[in-house]
Amino acid sequence: MAKTIRFAIFMLSACSAGLAFFTLHSFWEWAAPIAIFIAGSLLAEYAFTRLATPEENQRDLEDRVRNPPK
Repeated sequence: MAKTIRFAIFMLSACSAGLAFFTLHSFWEWAAPIAIFIAGSLLAEYAFTRLATPEENQRDLEDRVRNPPK
């Protein structure tokens, strides 16, 4: 459940950043989408940390150790 919520928040922030990129035409064209994406990523991780059970958190950490980002 917590992974689904984390993914949904992440996707919502990515879509919002894309929308901001295509609608703003100035300095904010670059700054706003980056800020939205970073804020959404931080919010998604915070939500996962608060909502995940200890077992789910442990499985997530084990998965990150076994499959590091490339």
